[in-house]
Amino acid sequence: MFRAPISDWWRRLLSRDIKVIAQNHVERGNALCASGEHARGLAAYQRAIDAEPAHAEAHYRAGLAWRDQQQLVDAIASYGRALALKPDYIEAHNNLGVVLQLDNDLEGALACFQRAVDLNPEFSQPYINLGRLCESLGDRNTAVRCYRKAIAAGVEIETFQHLLNAAEGVTTDRAPAAYARTVFDNFATHFDQRLVDDLGYRIPELLCARVIEMCGKSDIEVLDLGCGTGLCGPHLKPACSLLVGVDVSSAMLAEAAKNKLYDILVEQDIVAYLVTAEPATFNAVLAADVFIYLGELNAVFTNVARVLKAGGVFAFSIERAADDCDYIVQPSGRYMQSAAYIKRIAEASGLAEILSFKQTIRGAPGHEVPGLVFFLRKNA
Repeated sequence: MFRAPISDWWRRLLSRDIKVIAQNHVERGNALCASGEHARGLAAYQRAIDAEPAHAEAHYRAGLAWRDQQQLVDAIASYGRALALKPDYIEAHNNLGVVLQLDNDLEGALACFQRAVDLNPEFSQPYINLGRLCESLGDRNTAVRCYRKAIAAGVEIETFQHLLNAAEGVTTDRAPAAYARTVFDNFATHFDQRLVDDLGYRIPELLCARVIEMCGKSDIEVLDLGCGTGLCGPHLKPACSLLVGVDVSSAMLAEAAKNKLYDILVEQDIVAYLVTAEPATFNAVLAADVFIYLGELNAVFTNVARVLKAGGVFAFSIERAADDCDYIVQPSGRYMQSAAYIKRIAEASGLAEILSFKQTIRGAPGHEVPGLVFFLRKNA
């Protein structure tokens, strides 16, 4: 009977042990990066690579860690090494596209997203990234084909039906909760950096400062609708005896929980929460850049008025639509409301306007998004 040389047996055993050791380093790196320790996570990935240079996942995970530290050149290099080892690595194609887009290489990003979609992913992000980039480049036909492909593949059908409706100019009453959850679960870890640092987002501090002036500087009870990562928390907490945050995205709430500023965090659709919340509970309700995911707001306003105490304040921002419509969905999937619509449903809900003004919502210079900020008071 033929026996393999002992050296081959040892070689196979050593190879198996090296793979186990490398994977253990990768898993440790994942845990470290998940807790925000990216430098130590990178060191763990490097140890995995030192043990097994052909470990594609270690290179890919290193790319994620470099990206989260805004080291785009290093991230691009790591993703490239992962793809050299594993050419059909969908996640690496997708995330390389993200980094190239951040680095303003839109042609390269487009190629990466297209390759990821061509590989038929069973998760949503490559389809969203390709569709959104195509829309921003004015190629709506390719975006529509991308969304239709996701629907045909059975990938988050509600989400992609909403994006398809938006791309084709079909306005519905609201985006499905699944859409907002998908967007923000994938965006949570670098949400603050992208929105605040890159797009100059200042709506939370603007709303909070005025609300505190209007409600008093201490012991106010506040409901933060669509609280996200908790950007309102630092501005509100010093004045609050109760701060409640509600959001549909578990990943965003996990980021908000890290700051330990909210007394209660609830994972729920904001309309569903408002309908079941106790009446006359809050001195103030805030909705910072939340209504871009809802078109029709009657139910929101009616129930905000119900949960506010007499004299309570409702503060929110909207993207501004023309007054010849109530609301409309944009090709991006975001909604705009008109000032006339807001004023009409506020009056019908027993909410009187205190103050409103034009305000840039977000956007890099030259690409600012025009909006309105409103402050309403519940009639006594």
